[in-house]
Amino acid sequence: MASVIGKTTENYNGERLAKAVQRVVTTNRTPVGDAEHFAHHVVQRVEQWLANKTEITGRELRLQTAAVLADYDSAAADYYLSEKMLF
Repeated sequence: MASVIGKTTENYNGERLAKAVQRVVTTNRTPVGDAEHFAHHVVQRVEQWLANKTEITGRELRLQTAAVLADYDSAAADYYLSEKMLF
């Protein structure tokens, strides 16, 4: 699975996505164990969504990740979406 970010192509990396989810969830003062649990489930659901896609944009991946994350922690999902714009 390749994702297109800007004009570059990147391979999807579930571990990288899990770390990003864990980071934003713990920023919201969620215990590390819970953050790992959320990240595991978010990555599983995102990968189910990715299953029938051959190429996606970084934005699509970010939006889908935030939508799934919102089921577990809506504040963290909002932060995940806005994080790229802040830094």
